[in-house]
Amino acid sequence: MTPKEIVSRFFQEGYTNRNYAFVMDCMSENYIDHSPAGARSNADAVGILKIVAEQYIYLNAKMIDIFAEGGMVATRVLYDGLHRETGRHIRFEALENFKVENARIVESWGYWPDREIEQKLNAQ
Repeated sequence: MTPKEIVSRFFQEGYTNRNYAFVMDCMSENYIDHSPAGARSNADAVGILKIVAEQYIYLNAKMIDIFAEGGMVATRVLYDGLHRETGRHIRFEALENFKVENARIVESWGYWPDREIEQKLNAQ
């Protein structure tokens, strides 16, 4: 798979399908997440995905834009889900970038729009 295909599949398998075995395989054991979540391994990344899965009955990740040059992949992703605690449907976009080496994700940079998500979940 190309770096672009690996990253695209990471979103599909990790968020939508909750296929954590694929995530373990597509990420380096020494994976580093430069976002506030701060994972430091593929196992940490799976742990974070599981926390997200507990918060949403479903959460689909749809690739809006994906660009790759060499081993760097930039994405704009639309998340669409049903929040478990509030029962609210939510949609938001996030920008995330990845570095892929030897067919594995080794680093990522990205931030979810936490304030926007919180506002949508607390809206009257």
